[in-house]
Amino acid sequence: MRGITGLLYFLILLTPSLWAGAAVTEETYLKTDDYITAALGQKPEKPGILWVTGDMRLTVEKILDRKTFPLRYRYWRNGNRTVWILNEIGKVLPITTGITVENEKIIDLTVLTYRESHGSEIRFPAYSNQFNDVTLKDNLRLSKPINGISGATLSTNAMKKVSRLALYLHHKLMEENGSTTAK
Repeated sequence: MRGITGLLYFLILLTPSLWAGAAVTEETYLKTDDYITAALGQKPEKPGILWVTGDMRLTVEKILDRKTFPLRYRYWRNGNRTVWILNEIGKVLPITTGITVENEKIIDLTVLTYRESHGSEIRFPAYSNQFNDVTLKDNLRLSKPINGISGATLSTNAMKKVSRLALYLHHKLMEENGSTTAK
């Protein structure tokens, strides 16, 4: 009897971890270099680096709603067009997203790699096309509402955060180079 109880206890503890391990898959839909090449119309060169310093730190914390984030972001640029490859956690794992910004507007948002067990519907153009021509308002919100997907709430929230972040970083980069008016 004691052995059976121990076996049941072991199975009960082990089963959820097996389900979780089996459910997590990593799907790469597009390689980073291919996305950058398509977005800029040329093969990517060495990326630029934008350091998060001073007031930028507080703004990035506000956009991501957390205190830990990279100290620098890499970008690729061709004229006024910038490409950002950003990772943001959906539920437990990062979602890699390519975002192209030109003239303070998102012109493309593409999920490059999805690692979560649920919510991969955000990769479809029916969802991601909502971000086209979206700008960043002064209160750091997107200029138009983005519809969510039932069952993918955390993933859609992650996409909103990275789109806001890409628009903010693009603006700061253009501001540093004197290519835009102050916001």
